[in-house]
Amino acid sequence: MANEGKKLQREAMDEEVEIKMTPMIDIIFQLLIFFMLACRFKTQEGELKAFLPKNRGMNTAGTPAITLQEVRVKLLWVEKGSYRETSNKKGRVLLKVRDIKFPYVTDDRGNLVPNYKKLYKYVCSARDNFRPTRSYKSLPVIIDARKLIPFEHVVFALNECVRAGIKEITFAAPEIDY
Repeated sequence: MANEGKKLQREAMDEEVEIKMTPMIDIIFQLLIFFMLACRFKTQEGELKAFLPKNRGMNTAGTPAITLQEVRVKLLWVEKGSYRETSNKKGRVLLKVRDIKFPYVTDDRGNLVPNYKKLYKYVCSARDNFRPTRSYKSLPVIIDARKLIPFEHVVFALNECVRAGIKEITFAAPEIDY
């Protein structure tokens, strides 16, 4: 018996242990494909995906390019019955360009809203009187909407500017409290 045990032990030592590599390679390739498809590469920090105007900012002399012909449409939130700005939620929208305060009209719901048709006429008049400059080929319009203004009024002002054929429309940055 001892002879048989040693014989079996020798035979076991003589046999080479084989690992089947095909299934392991298949699993490795599947994991590789999974990680390639599931991986999200880190985007570059500080990258801003926006199309900024190329004709704005610093010109060759180092001073910002400005135009006195631009139209700044201000949408202010004022107290009812006055033109004083307020943070009270019970205010209303005031439409203003330069020192011109546009009158109110009644809308379909019976609310007093600024007369955006008069804004259209004003912008058309400014567009017709615009003299192109090196920086601006068409009339620039800036829509400056304050904090409590309902978004629909911003859209109304934007629509009237687009209807007047204005292509240079920008939005003013919100005011920063000091």
